[in-house]
Amino acid sequence: MIVAVSSAGPSLDDAVDERFGRARFLLAVDTDTGEIVEASDNNVNREAMGGAGTASAETVSGFGAQAVLTGHLGPKAFAALS
Repeated sequence: MIVAVSSAGPSLDDAVDERFGRARFLLAVDTDTGEIVEASDNNVNREAMGGAGTASAETVSGFGAQAVLTGHLGPKAFAALS
């Protein structure tokens, strides 16, 4: 299964970022192997004036993630991921 993780950095050693839409990185982690499938720099969404959560949800959807590990999801990001 692929799990999306909002992260402070590009590796599994980095902390989970409490912010979903404005996380520094979004990681796609394969739970079967424990490896990162993709590490996406989320700088564009972090600097956005609005819609960061929805845009990050689109990135996570592109990962094919079946679950998300994060701190806080705003209502629009939650709706987009649902």
